[in-house]
Amino acid sequence: GMFQSLGVGEGDRVCLFLTNCPEFLYCWFGLSLIGAITVPINTAYKRDETAYILNNAEAIVLVAHRTLLEVAEEAAQLAPSIQHLLTVDSLVGAGDAGASNSDVHNYNEPGDQVSDWADFVQSMSHAAPIAEIPAISPQDISMLVYTSGTTGNPKGVQVTHQMYVAAGQGFVHWTQASSDDRFFTCLPYFHANAQYYSTMGAMAAGATLVVADRFSASRFWDQVREAGATVVNFIGMMMPV
Repeated sequence: GMFQSLGVGEGDRVCLFLTNCPEFLYCWFGLSLIGAITVPINTAYKRDETAYILNNAEAIVLVAHRTLLEVAEEAAQLAPSIQHLLTVDSLVGAGDAGASNSDVHNYNEPGDQVSDWADFVQSMSHAAPIAEIPAISPQDISMLVYTSGTTGNPKGVQVTHQMYVAAGQGFVHWTQASSDDRFFTCLPYFHANAQYYSTMGAMAAGATLVVADRFSASRFWDQVREAGATVVNFIGMMMPV
């Protein structure tokens, strides 16, 4: 409902420059429900890399975590397609120094392409529920997941609704997971692994998902134990480290 109130509709792209936080899921599933397309951005990106994604995706909305606002603001100024900016102030990193939500407004000079930053929670609380759910095909695009760009500019991989469902169901089949299981991930939500397997897998199994904000070699097994996790995903060097 919030995104519809901003004029976001079927096929429109919304970029998420977010840490691992609940708002990422609110955006992803809310946008999927109305046929819009989520575009996550690597949180390590700086201005030019972020602006490239905004422009290549022709995004009309940017949702950014407050800890990433400096880069987000600079990148948005270079992206004429952006019409709305929303800031998220989640519990993740809430102890860090920086502006609170109430401090985030009027960053842009008069005449700039982008609007003032709006608070995500306030915008969502003021929005009316959608009157009806649009007819979305399983073959429609749910998300553009950009490649790492190691051999050239990143390319947006078009991931359909059906592929997300199939990935989750497949992961449950491979792991023989059930509703009694507890999935743990510390992988970033801008990466496909946390989306396909941890999130969609937990949903397909009716299981519990526990999400940490980032990978820490020193805290990893304590986090797994604390989560009571029975299914843990890892990539690359995580296990050797």
